[in-house]
Amino acid sequence: MIARNSDSIIPNTDSEQKLACAVNNPTMPKASIVIVNFNMLHNLKKCLPSILNQHFMDFEVILVDNASTDGSIEFLEREFPGVQIIRNEENLGYSGGNNVGFKYASGDYVAVLNPDTKLEPDWLLHIIMALDADPQAGLAASKILMMDNPTRINTCGLNITYTGLSFCRGLGEPADRYSKPEVIFGVSGSAFVIRRRVLEEIGGFDESFFMYYEDTDLSLRANLAGYKCLYVPSAVVYHQYLFKFSPRKCYMQERNRYFSLIKTFHWQTLILLIPTFFISEVLAWGYALLQGAEHLRSKYQSLAWLVANRREVLAARNQVQRLRRVSDKTLLNRFCYRLSFTDTTHAWLAGILATLINPGVFLWGWVCRTLVFW
Repeated sequence: MIARNSDSIIPNTDSEQKLACAVNNPTMPKASIVIVNFNMLHNLKKCLPSILNQHFMDFEVILVDNASTDGSIEFLEREFPGVQIIRNEENLGYSGGNNVGFKYASGDYVAVLNPDTKLEPDWLLHIIMALDADPQAGLAASKILMMDNPTRINTCGLNITYTGLSFCRGLGEPADRYSKPEVIFGVSGSAFVIRRRVLEEIGGFDESFFMYYEDTDLSLRANLAGYKCLYVPSAVVYHQYLFKFSPRKCYMQERNRYFSLIKTFHWQTLILLIPTFFISEVLAWGYALLQGAEHLRSKYQSLAWLVANRREVLAARNQVQRLRRVSDKTLLNRFCYRLSFTDTTHAWLAGILATLINPGVFLWGWVCRTLVFW
């Protein structure tokens, strides 16, 4: 257990007074912070001090190590004896590693952090206060800024589109934007908080995903079960963000995208969405072609896996459908129609692609929202 207080805070506004009261409120719920590490020692040296400096009364830190070989464990045992370390004998990926940490978490709220993040001192307090004030909110997203350029946004939650592709909300925009709390569709796995009871109800991350798209999948399940996802702009995190789309990521992302959609929607909805899937397939195959043979092979393998493992996919779908409390129409109304090409190509080409493609995504999304009544 780690406790912190904030005697140095001098409240001079109503919001600061509320914050100061919350800091020193012994009835605030307990939180568990889970971090999965795989050879990220250099990042942990920044991340852990910012965690231990949180202005929050009662929280624990659980670090799950996925068989690191960079001396992470030895460093943590020496420098951070208050951190609970769980050692996995093999790399279970982001999904499996976090699920191990969830089993050890005892807090009313569970925070998930990437090791390449750094937190503002009031991050945990702000995000839990927001959740605590809204019983229908199941999870909450942070305002995540670029570690190397804090004047720019990494993500303010996720935008999930009709194609199934999800994008960083606000990527590259000035840090002063997205300044109001609001309900959004999804959280970024880099830094978010979920109620423990919601986590137990909808389940943790899908371990078959291993990594990539697991935060989108978790967000879809939470929405399907009727929970809101909050965006808390005062909960600020800095992330060492670097876009890369290796053949491995191509395979995992494309496989998991369709896997998640199949689990979430009624069959008739999936059939209606085929035109937008066609758009995403043209884009995905086109990008893979430009990247070379390995990416093309990975894209093919992602679809082949779904066919070869169709029984597993259908079994997972049946399990997720038991969570359903909202209609497909409700879910579709929360989708975004704007695809972003900022990370994948030159700015001028990204603008052209967005101008050509997004109207079609919007149009067919409108058709689907109109036709779907289930």
